[in-house]
Amino acid sequence: MDRKRLVVFAPQVLAVFRKYRQRFCWQPESGGILLGLRRGRHLEVLTATEPSSHDKRSAFFFVREAEGHAEVAEQAWIRGGRQVDYLGEWHTHPQTIPIPSSIDRAEWYKLVQKRPEKATLLTVVVGAKELHVEVGNRVGYEVLESILPMSGR
Repeated sequence: MDRKRLVVFAPQVLAVFRKYRQRFCWQPESGGILLGLRRGRHLEVLTATEPSSHDKRSAFFFVREAEGHAEVAEQAWIRGGRQVDYLGEWHTHPQTIPIPSSIDRAEWYKLVQKRPEKATLLTVVVGAKELHVEVGNRVGYEVLESILPMSGR
């Protein structure tokens, strides 16, 4: 049995990641939710919400508030024939090669505990040059190999 897991990011999702990556020390952390389709073990990420005015942001801090992101998720679910699902979370780090912090891991743990037992949660940390991508559930997390570095503008 093939145990590989594939995560596909739509071009518009990568554009959001590029737009908000922290290339300069004064840029605030950004983030949002990831929406898309579950295809067995595989995930197709169609939308990454952009930070809202309700989120709390600084150079080394990001807290996503539900307001703004929830509305986008609901609209995507309706437009997607009730198949577009919440897949997970993304945020930036002021690092070239991002490493999740202990705070990130604690928040991801809380999020995964709210999900059904075998439901997966996709987490992406966007660095200036690379993505750190993980898929997890209540049992544990799997770090995925990034095949798409953050190149371009």
